[in-house]
Amino acid sequence: MGKVLIVFDELEQVAIQRICLDKDPNEALQFVLQVIEPKLHRRVPCMEKSLDMRLTRGTSS
Repeated sequence: MGKVLIVFDELEQVAIQRICLDKDPNEALQFVLQVIEPKLHRRVPCMEKSLDMRLTRGTSS
């Protein structure tokens, strides 16, 4: 499996910080299932093009 880039909005970042402070495994699991998992399958065309360009440059040098 390749690398994954996930972008979190401000509320999601606060939720991550709260999970880290509380160390609540149930809250962490819910965050993964409700926030992270749906983002894993989302494609962002502009990012794909940018990453493709970087990969192409990296192999030609």
